[in-house]
Amino acid sequence: MLALATLVSFLQPLKYSAESQILVVSDYRQTSDPYQISRTNEYLSSLLAQVTYSSSFFEATVKPEYQIDTTYFGDTAKKRMTAWHKTIKVKPINDSGVISVKAYHPDKQQAEKLVRAINYNLITKNNYYHGLGDKVILKVIDEPLISTWPAKPNLPINFGLAIILGVLIGLAQIYITNTNQNETEYSETALDWPNSEAIKDTSNQTARSEVEPESIMAKVQPYKQMMQSDGFLEPRLAMETVEADDNDEQDITDQIVRGGNIDNIFTS
Repeated sequence: MLALATLVSFLQPLKYSAESQILVVSDYRQTSDPYQISRTNEYLSSLLAQVTYSSSFFEATVKPEYQIDTTYFGDTAKKRMTAWHKTIKVKPINDSGVISVKAYHPDKQQAEKLVRAINYNLITKNNYYHGLGDKVILKVIDEPLISTWPAKPNLPINFGLAIILGVLIGLAQIYITNTNQNETEYSETALDWPNSEAIKDTSNQTARSEVEPESIMAKVQPYKQMMQSDGFLEPRLAMETVEADDNDEQDITDQIVRGGNIDNIFTS
């Protein structure tokens, strides 16, 4: 993810930003309604912000007297407007009647010149885009501020997201891999349980431990009685098994643990 973020960030040219703010003031002496004045300022700020993206405003901004590098925007009308929309970012700030003007460019000086040209055209030619004439006044309240580091692409956000996504994907991969391994181990144990390591370890521990004959016969006797009642065993065989010595009982125990088949008790 870090490699991908690096690739995406540095394949495109690094751009610096210049930002300024303009205040829209309506001169309505015939009314004293603050709500109406506020709504008018809000409407004008939204209108003028949208006007800056128009082709007429673009042509008025890139005039030679503003020393704007026109080759940056391309040689066709479509390329020029596409580059213009990517270069500027003009929007009203909430309902305050303030317009934020921002421009991005690989050259810091060009970014500043673009913002100053936009401000000048908004202040001097805003009456071309509304019908209120000289009753609307625009004032620059913040001079263009140029960024010290590249603003596009946003490197801190890109690499921060790359780290977060990388950690999440890594955790998901670890979880899925461990789940698959556990399922494989359980499947192998179930398919070959008499010869599995877990069964062998259990049988070895049981064989090394001391076995009490009485406890073994108490566990085996219910199985013999059940099978005898079903006609599988003769009474004589049951008696002989009960009277078996300690060695036979030990062999029967080993067969129960290792073989897992109840028939081994009566065939040994």
